[in-house]
Amino acid sequence: MMAMRDMPSPERDEEALLLGQGVPEHVAPCGLRKAMCVAGGLLGAALLAIYTAPHSQNRHDFAAGGAVDLDERRAPRRRSASFVNNSRPFIGGHDGKLAEAEHGAILINEDGEWKKYYLPGATVVDDGKTVKYEPPYRFYLMNSPTTDYSKAENFYKIKFPGKTFTVDITVTNVGCGCNLNFYLVDMPWPTIGRDGDYYCDAQCFSGLGCCAEFDMNEGNDNVQQVTNHACTHDYNGHPDWQCHKWGSPEVKTSMFQFAAGADHEIDGSKTFTFSQEFRMLGDQLQIITTISQGDHQVVETMGPSDQLQAMLKDGSLEKGMVFVTGYWTASDMNWLDGDECGGGSETCSGAPAYISN
Repeated sequence: MMAMRDMPSPERDEEALLLGQGVPEHVAPCGLRKAMCVAGGLLGAALLAIYTAPHSQNRHDFAAGGAVDLDERRAPRRRSASFVNNSRPFIGGHDGKLAEAEHGAILINEDGEWKKYYLPGATVVDDGKTVKYEPPYRFYLMNSPTTDYSKAENFYKIKFPGKTFTVDITVTNVGCGCNLNFYLVDMPWPTIGRDGDYYCDAQCFSGLGCCAEFDMNEGNDNVQQVTNHACTHDYNGHPDWQCHKWGSPEVKTSMFQFAAGADHEIDGSKTFTFSQEFRMLGDQLQIITTISQGDHQVVETMGPSDQLQAMLKDGSLEKGMVFVTGYWTASDMNWLDGDECGGGSETCSGAPAYISN
């Protein structure tokens, strides 16, 4: 696994974990002090890097107004509008053993030592530095080239608290009705489930497991959203909920901040950098998401909050969670992109998306 260094305090430097894959415009600045550049392909074959860098601000910084309780913000997504119901796991080979072309091999440089990990089934380009996404598969980050999802030790579980995750994202023409995502769940579930991958998430669908879920990012060229789905079994007005199905806290870009076109702070039709810091304020977790493009920045801050703390301790981000990523489509994606796309039925273009470094 990856060697994690002791973190300096937020007042001085932040140690960053870069998980990405290679669009040439946004190559990681690996020459920074205490640099551990990690190359390969996380989100399908990512370039991972751990480095120490100072906090930076730009003249185009915008606060998002903090986290939002969705009970006060919007109606819940429909049950059909879920990644797991609109995707399928990659299960290939024989008894979990894959052909070499199915490995999705990634290279990770940890303290100068190159190591190999895997995102089985993903389309990896640019010598393992870029992942090309098309519907409908979901992929898991693994320690070995296997689709045996029954064993926790097969997964590469990153411990994010105290780290910063950064990728470059290209969603050109990936518009209304499309959803490119990466998130964390407490897999594997004890039983195989209807899809054969021991899956679980906070929606707790019939035939699948029920567990904490942290949506690091989901979006298209109109919106980007981060949502925490802890499982504290105490949701007022929802006695049947084991986990917060709608999510709390959540941060989401506005039309002014992010959408396709040059009249928005971040032009979603062009490549942008997505950075997410898991900052520890004593024993409290705060998540700061920064979306940048040239000298423009949008900053969204989540927490501290009781639900986010539950994700840290019981989720558990501290112990490490399974990294899941993919691209799905739905006609009722309005809960995500309705501000820009409206309330009618949506049709995703199916255009490819890329995550890279």
